[in-house]
Amino acid sequence: MPSIVILSDDGEVLFQNVVADTTELQGILNNGLGVPGIPPSTPAIRHSQMVILVSQPVLPEKISPKLTLKQAQVLQYLATSFTPEQIALNMNLSEESIRKYIKILKDKFKVESRDQLMAMAGYLGVVNPFKNHSP
Repeated sequence: MPSIVILSDDGEVLFQNVVADTTELQGILNNGLGVPGIPPSTPAIRHSQMVILVSQPVLPEKISPKLTLKQAQVLQYLATSFTPEQIALNMNLSEESIRKYIKILKDKFKVESRDQLMAMAGYLGVVNPFKNHSP
């Protein structure tokens, strides 16, 4: 997606926003259409006649590690803020087993903390933080 960047005369970024496509960007630049989301405190905009279109970097493909059913269940419970003790009770396993699952998950996702694990699992879309579990 293309971006609109508004700079002050001394090069300070005053505003930056992303537009849906290049057609929208061309309309803003050529036809004087308003810049979407610009705060009222931004000074009057002068068209500098300089437009630089740069393609967005290609993001690496999201590849999730393969998980067993129990690993996926533990991960989902963690995503909804269950503690290892609560997960153990819900899955009829020992708390020690749940902690081992968490260690295995951190290794599979190549992270060092539970927060990083949740961030990566959310980024990859393998958990739903809004899923309700019966206590």
